[in-house]
Amino acid sequence: MTTVTDILPISGSRIEAIDRDSNLRISKSLALFDTIRIPYPRHVETQSKIDYVHRLGIETPGPKKGLRILGESGQGKTTCAHDYMRLCQAEEGDALPVFSTDGNEDSCPKSKRVIYVALENGTTARGLMVSILQSLGDPFWNRGSEALLRSRALDIIRNRRIELIIIDEVQHLNSRGSSGFDVTDTLKNFLDKGVAPVVFMGTLEARPLFERNLQLNGRLLPPGDLQVLTTSVDDQKLLRGFCRQLDIQIVEKGLLPKRSNLEDPKILASLYEVSGGVIGRVVRLTHAALESALRRGADWIETYDLALAVDRWAIPQGFVKRNPFAST
Repeated sequence: MTTVTDILPISGSRIEAIDRDSNLRISKSLALFDTIRIPYPRHVETQSKIDYVHRLGIETPGPKKGLRILGESGQGKTTCAHDYMRLCQAEEGDALPVFSTDGNEDSCPKSKRVIYVALENGTTARGLMVSILQSLGDPFWNRGSEALLRSRALDIIRNRRIELIIIDEVQHLNSRGSSGFDVTDTLKNFLDKGVAPVVFMGTLEARPLFERNLQLNGRLLPPGDLQVLTTSVDDQKLLRGFCRQLDIQIVEKGLLPKRSNLEDPKILASLYEVSGGVIGRVVRLTHAALESALRRGADWIETYDLALAVDRWAIPQGFVKRNPFAST
């Protein structure tokens, strides 16, 4: 069994620079890495589904449809929402903001037509209204009963002619509100009243939320859930294409002078094992490996850096138990 300490780097030093000047330089490089945008086919498809329910809501009077998008954490659901917001913002004539791939809510673009609502753990029906009002910029977002907040949210959405509501992290919704009604009934009423179509995004933990309310499900389009990559030929082709583009972008942005050959079959197999088919984990592992390469002054991300990234990030985070890059 090979360990990380048995792997020798080819370029650069084995000693990593940890001084303050290096921290500043590497921080700037990794911030630039976070701006990389790759047209991943499954994200493009998801954005198209969001666009469809949006346009359907504009063209259809009366009750609106909803769309469910669930998936493992790291599948890129929030990224898809933010990217769609950017498209809407561009159509509205506003300058495109710099967007980070880390899914930071603070970097979410602001659209005049679409609102994005990220929920916190334990959100009740009242808390949902509070979050919506905050996203709408209402200065009185926390004043009043659940019914009053809901009424005010509906009025503002109508007056501002909001065309789409994206609710993220729906797995954080509590099953019951203060009034005792199921919170999913509140969501169903939004659609029934024809206020705006709603996109519900969250992890797989949110499935029971929808399964217990068939009336809400009846108002939703076919699920747009994001699936993890499998070992199928098509899925492995997607992974290879994504890693190739990521590799190219790292060089084109001047982060490293040479390609890292991330599409090599052995590297791909290990990346797949560590990520479990979740594309966001591939990005985050590459981020950690890039830091190692930069601190060593390497010309490319080597197996040595990827092995270190697994030991330092993937294993402690519980994504994988063994290090495939350090195994023979």
